[in-house]
Amino acid sequence: METTTFTALCERAGRWWTIRVPQVEGLTAQVRSLDQAEIMTRTSIARALGIPPESIRVEILPDAPAPVAHALQARHAAVQAAEAAAKATHAALTELAREGYTFDDAVHMLGLSPAEIEQYTSRPGGVGNARGSSGPMQMADQ
Repeated sequence: METTTFTALCERAGRWWTIRVPQVEGLTAQVRSLDQAEIMTRTSIARALGIPPESIRVEILPDAPAPVAHALQARHAAVQAAEAAAKATHAALTELAREGYTFDDAVHMLGLSPAEIEQYTSRPGGVGNARGSSGPMQMADQ
């Protein structure tokens, strides 16, 4: 099922949070705490547009003090960097296996522990050969 992403702009109003969804004109809601914002927004959008709630993805954007916004941006950047590093590491291990490098060589070249490299070997399409092997690495699906 295809999903559509909506933004829930959440603003503190005393002990409540007011939610506004800019993609749906006039749609607002209120919740006591932010942990209720996603489900309330999803339900409100589904009712307003007559679409199934499971086809709706909600991105919660609370109006927060600057240090909170900065922390969220930094955390988001860290997640993206970790994902990019994992993809690059997998690509490097695949190439090292294709070129016949040993597991031990891969450990030293990438500066990872054998256990860290083994995490990539257990994934589908990962690189084969046991820890400490002096033989050439092989693709797991070969």
